[in-house]
Amino acid sequence: MTATKKKTKIAMPPTPLNSPAMLEAINKGGSVKALAPAIEENPEEDKLKSFTFKIYESELAQIRDIQDRLPKRDRISIHDFVVAAVKEKITKERKRSIE
Repeated sequence: MTATKKKTKIAMPPTPLNSPAMLEAINKGGSVKALAPAIEENPEEDKLKSFTFKIYESELAQIRDIQDRLPKRDRISIHDFVVAAVKEKITKERKRSIE
């Protein structure tokens, strides 16, 4: 029988957490810019509502076909696709009612 050797793992030496460069980066801090919603809404008034809707298999197949043609990094879920389509329709109807 041959004995197998365990490979030793080579790791970088730990860096001190109180190095001046690291402390400077931590103390510098920063801010995150939040994306402003398209419509200013009060979250207490506009609650998320969940419901089920029916769609023909052929329409669902068309959505899947559209998704399959997109690069993987650009694909969105069917849920997000439908929500985006609804928002687009609402925006279009609002513009039409203003004119």
